[in-house]
Amino acid sequence: MRGGRLDWGYAIGWLLFLGGLGGVATPARAYTPDDPQVRAMVDKGVAYLESLSEEDLLLKNWGDAEGQPMLIAYAHLKAVGDTEAPLVQIGLKNALAYAKRVRADVAAKRNHGHKSTYEMSVAIMLLAEIDPRAHADDLKMLADALLSEQMSHGGYGYHGEEHGDSSQVQYVTLAMWTLDRAGFDIDFARVGRLINWIVRVQDPSGFWTYKPQFPGSGGPVKQNTNQLTMSTCLAAGSGLLIAADVLRQWGETKGMEVKIEGLPKAVKLVASESVEQKANTSRKQSAVVPAEAIRGSIGRLEQYRGQNPFQRTGGPDWYYYMMYTLERYESFMEVASSNAAGRSGWYDDGVNSLMKLQDATGAWGKSDASFSSAPVSTAFAILFLIRSTKKSIAKASRGTVAGGFGLPDDTTKIVVSGTQIKGEPVAAAVTDLLGLLEADDSDKFDQKSIPEDLKLDADPQRRRQQLDRLERMVRGSQSWQARRVAARLLGKSDELSVVPALIFALSDPDTVVRNSAADGLRFISRKFDDIGLPAKPDSQQIRSAQQQWREWFLTIYPDYVFLDKVF
Repeated sequence: MRGGRLDWGYAIGWLLFLGGLGGVATPARAYTPDDPQVRAMVDKGVAYLESLSEEDLLLKNWGDAEGQPMLIAYAHLKAVGDTEAPLVQIGLKNALAYAKRVRADVAAKRNHGHKSTYEMSVAIMLLAEIDPRAHADDLKMLADALLSEQMSHGGYGYHGEEHGDSSQVQYVTLAMWTLDRAGFDIDFARVGRLINWIVRVQDPSGFWTYKPQFPGSGGPVKQNTNQLTMSTCLAAGSGLLIAADVLRQWGETKGMEVKIEGLPKAVKLVASESVEQKANTSRKQSAVVPAEAIRGSIGRLEQYRGQNPFQRTGGPDWYYYMMYTLERYESFMEVASSNAAGRSGWYDDGVNSLMKLQDATGAWGKSDASFSSAPVSTAFAILFLIRSTKKSIAKASRGTVAGGFGLPDDTTKIVVSGTQIKGEPVAAAVTDLLGLLEADDSDKFDQKSIPEDLKLDADPQRRRQQLDRLERMVRGSQSWQARRVAARLLGKSDELSVVPALIFALSDPDTVVRNSAADGLRFISRKFDDIGLPAKPDSQQIRSAQQQWREWFLTIYPDYVFLDKVF
């Protein structure tokens, strides 16, 4: 939840026309990424990508040699969630090779290539998604190299060219946002200068062209429409929204509590006010464009889109590239705007369009006139369908750190600044049962000594704290004893909020944990016979049960985002 959301005032409603996907009315049954039709499309798309050879992935269609496999690996990882998948490993290999080449370029003071901003941005996004701690050195180096490519007017573009590029800035800002939310220090002054460039190169009528002219010291100038597409408009608009979020223009994450999944030990979370105040002071000093000017810029774009509905002409275009750009734009509009609920039709229309365009092999972009290759088009389509950006925002907004995202080595001593893990030590005294279970030697703990009628605290605040600790244990404790007790107590809690953790526990390697989670889900839902697991379920049966429970939970909380879900 964010404060300071946008209220466009004069903007003319929430009109969206994309590729003939007109209409603002929300259908009676809106699509979600969890709908069977959408999941089937994603599964087919993923299967197509997995059928490609490494040689197929190295074709130069988006970026240079490494750009395409990194992008495809990122899409696969966001959809499937498996860092060990062959496609992800190919992307990782290329990302590390690319980082090595950039490091050598930096040492030799060479430029990094014509399309380096695309490649560096996606390399950052992929490495941060796989393991930001393991790849911290490369991420820091790539961040410095990327940000140093900023042009004198504040924009980013092709090396050696005078004008910035509206398309490239969206990837630069997403890389900035990813680094910031992962806890890496970035130069907020560069973010402010980039915002200034985006706002000032907007045509007075509301659009952005591909390589706009910077007005210098004067006011806005009429831009050349020869390179104007809806894709460039959405790209610049999403870049503006993302960069403004880096500077917290839409407010900070509500509260300072951060829930960290996957930790077996007790974690004391303390808001480091001095660190956060220092960062926010730097952000405020870097916000060279007033918030009202950003609101006005996005309002003009919304007005332009309403007056200029987009239709595919049948000629070559960047349709699938634009679809992922649209998802990014709308996802950050949901962060920035208090009226985002009325915009849901764009996703429904996009799903319907992609449903018609996917071929029998699962690919997109083979038969229609798209500039991007079928593998690249398919990656963009998948990222749209799974609401990739919304998932990333949800993870950051909840302060959830999955898989050690930004964690210091000693996870018992953590200070949290906003949603960033800083790693300063604090004392944590643990004397109760949960403390024993969270200890390193909890496998030696006799589970039989735990009373059968053990109850959680009646006080709502202390009970919530206990549930949070139990959820952390069931998700990530190395102790099977701790996970068994946690699953049992969570299942007995009769709290809807613990359902996602119990769904996660259905895939636990320990049979007792799985059974306790299944029993708990049936008890909490009062669905005693509908969804179950066989005595020795295989991986497909487990995934099927998890998906059924997710679908049930979404009937109660339709906006919930399962951060650990895989297709």
